[in-house]
Amino acid sequence: MPRMPKHFFFDMDNTLTRSKSPIAPEHEHILVELSGRADVIIVSGSSEENIWSRLTEASTGRYYSLTQNGNRAYDKDRTLIWEHLLNQRQKDAVRRFVTLARVHTPTIVPDENDLLEDRGCQMAFSFISQHADINLKEKFDPDFAKRRKVLADLHEEVEKLANEYDLEITIGGTTNLDIYIKGMNKGYNVRQLVERMSWKFDECVYVGDAIFPGGNDETVIGIIPTHPVKDYHETYDFIADMLGMPRSSYT
Repeated sequence: MPRMPKHFFFDMDNTLTRSKSPIAPEHEHILVELSGRADVIIVSGSSEENIWSRLTEASTGRYYSLTQNGNRAYDKDRTLIWEHLLNQRQKDAVRRFVTLARVHTPTIVPDENDLLEDRGCQMAFSFISQHADINLKEKFDPDFAKRRKVLADLHEEVEKLANEYDLEITIGGTTNLDIYIKGMNKGYNVRQLVERMSWKFDECVYVGDAIFPGGNDETVIGIIPTHPVKDYHETYDFIADMLGMPRSSYT
């Protein structure tokens, strides 16, 4: 069995659960088991309310939460550690950018009023709406190609957001673009927590489904060791292997 890390960082969507979906009971069981032997940290572009609602009372007090790409961080007891809030000028700039992005993607959406979500530290723009049917969301842009093209088409506007408004855009979840303060991405905030807790970087591991160039976990590369997975099934296989459990014990 490979060496057991002391601190496990996990992406949420498609790594611990399906997009914006509750964790499966058999999967939460193994995550709770892991939290008894190592630190568990959830790192997601989602809001804290969204993350916490997808786990049950069995997980309460067992994991750190780096929400909104880590820009709002919570201790295991849900005490706020830090937050990096957007200002009104930045939010207005994001809304103008989203208007341009919609022109480049004439998608018919279930709810026009459910595209842009202000999470405080981050604005999240979904091309087909935040709460669209999960099967529709998973089919929308599985290889990120559509969203990469929009960012390429709007390169000048993306640069303007960075240079004039100090904003960064990354691809998030199944249908989103996440927009937050420049440089304060997952990698930056993972580093901040490791240093704050005086953990050793080589005793950590980050598990995610988008640990590749252009993926929403890319910024963690080079910060701590990483373990790429294709989906949440592979995540729980990895955890079972770490714990020395048979994979059949949670399926």
